Amino acid sequence: MCGISGSTAVSTSVLERMRARLGHRGPDADGLWQETDGGFGLAHTRLAIIDPSPAGAQPMVSECGRYVLAYNGAIYNFRDLRTELEAAGERFRSLSDTEVLLASLRREGSRVLSRLIGMFAFAFWDRERGELLLARDRLGLKPLVYGRPPGGALAFASEIHALEAHPGIDLGIDPEALSEYLACLYVPAPRTIRRGIRKLPPGHFLKWRGGEMRIERYWAPHFEGGRALGADEALEELAPVLRRAVADRLVADVPVGCFLSGGVDSSVVAALLADEKRRRGDGPLKTFTMTFEARAYDERTRARRIAEHLGTEHTELPASTRMADTLDDMVRAFGEPFGNPTAFLIGDLSQKAREHVSVAIAGDGGDEVFAGYPRYRGGLIAGTYRRLPGWLRRVAAERVMPILKESSAGHHWPRRIREFVNGAELPDDQMYASWVEYFSPDERQRLLGLENPPLRPISTLYRTAPSSHPLDVMQQTDLLSFLPGNLLAYGDAMSMRHGLELRLPLLDHRLVETVGRLAPEVRIAGGMKGLLRRAARKLLPDRLVTRTKRGFNPPLGLWLKSELAPLIRDRITPATMAAAGLDWPAVARILEEHERGRRDVALKVWALLVLERWQATT
Repeated sequence: MCGISGSTAVSTSVLERMRARLGHRGPDADGLWQETDGGFGLAHTRLAIIDPSPAGAQPMVSECGRYVLAYNGAIYNFRDLRTELEAAGERFRSLSDTEVLLASLRREGSRVLSRLIGMFAFAFWDRERGELLLARDRLGLKPLVYGRPPGGALAFASEIHALEAHPGIDLGIDPEALSEYLACLYVPAPRTIRRGIRKLPPGHFLKWRGGEMRIERYWAPHFEGGRALGADEALEELAPVLRRAVADRLVADVPVGCFLSGGVDSSVVAALLADEKRRRGDGPLKTFTMTFEARAYDERTRARRIAEHLGTEHTELPASTRMADTLDDMVRAFGEPFGNPTAFLIGDLSQKAREHVSVAIAGDGGDEVFAGYPRYRGGLIAGTYRRLPGWLRRVAAERVMPILKESSAGHHWPRRIREFVNGAELPDDQMYASWVEYFSPDERQRLLGLENPPLRPISTLYRTAPSSHPLDVMQQTDLLSFLPGNLLAYGDAMSMRHGLELRLPLLDHRLVETVGRLAPEVRIAGGMKGLLRRAARKLLPDRLVTRTKRGFNPPLGLWLKSELAPLIRDRITPATMAAAGLDWPAVARILEEHERGRRDVALKVWALLVLERWQATT
């Protein structure tokens, strides 16, 4: 796991500045390679996980001197690829996956992407052809951004902050990206908040040669399942893929642990990891749980019971009580506004777990792949709701919803009921967008002073899904938007902020493809996330599987009423909001709603605060 940066035309001093801004991603070593000062250059910062010896240092140059690679990630099947390459006559100087990737790219170019199992973002330079290949893994676990300086050059980096050090890139604010941030609380690919910087989307590669650039997709999730298997048959097909995905994430030459929240996702992962370590004769699995003072958010008891059952070496890590003190550092980690406060928790957890391990395996992605979000249930019953008499739906919307008091203390069902009732009257694509977007089109129009309603990025994705089944479409949409733009973005940014590699076996592309081929009814047989729960019952006692899990979220509503209240008062002002391009009366309306406490608008207030802090710290 590392940080990469480079450019087709860059001075050595600029390349060094870009590399310095990625030091947190690679605290173990760094390197720089350049044709000539002012020519093509690559920089790398290294977190040494596989073959920590100097033989695995980067940028790595092929033995013939023609090819150069800077790479961030982990290729879990690199040993299998190495065996194939050695049979074809290749000889290796290291035990690293980097050298295997370099040899594979030298032989196959972009065609090898279909054979890689893992997470990655890399830059591969062919000196003879003057051709650059950039690529990002299928689901977007590893980030990669790029920009176009004048003269046809191309610059790139693992993070926006590093690319900002490159001269000639337009760093003005992209107004459409600002609107999308307010909608999603993140800026969806390919945009960033900077006009001149773009994200390479997941499952894509970019080729540059002689000033010309093209981008191609090589993989996409495909939820259009038609395999109507029985539940037991489906689990029999899925189990070996799941077990292999988990076992592969143990490939490392440094200590590995597991985040254990007590939910079905992390419990399945921990159970399979513990079993695999016993099979190999390794020591006990190290597990980590974050604990909270607020009881509504704390899951230590359940996690402790699972750890005891699995025989893990378990550590409870208390959440820091002064998250506000690290707000500016969190904002800087993303290089653009990012409004999901769970990033705080991942950062805090990563910093504390890093004292024990260099790699952490987590259950993230289970809700998207195995259909666990409550909104999926809403999408499945929306058609039935619309068939209710109109007068009954009007009573719900006009009389019941206004008196339903929403909570900011960890109980989300009143807000979800309101969102369902309001959204179910819309066309399907707009309905789903209304459930996953935060500031509505009307609110964004008022906040940004727009003449016309803004675009709905989620609605567009929903309409272009290959299936017509609501569950297929919702999962497909999330895998292309919410997952890479939100969950994976904060997972990478906050773990790498502390030099910790985060691995997610439930997002193994082989597993995603296997689940995506199953009929929707099979995926949710026995309830939402039914297939994964069925797998869990093969590994754990029922008493540890059946309870409903809380989401891994901070007590944001409580924070905004307590320790963050002075920041809201001092930072969200007419002057700061005007500097951010927002209309004050529209902001004041949201703050008033927050103070009245009838509606849970905590995330909207938080998004405004993050936007202000990003402006102030840029």
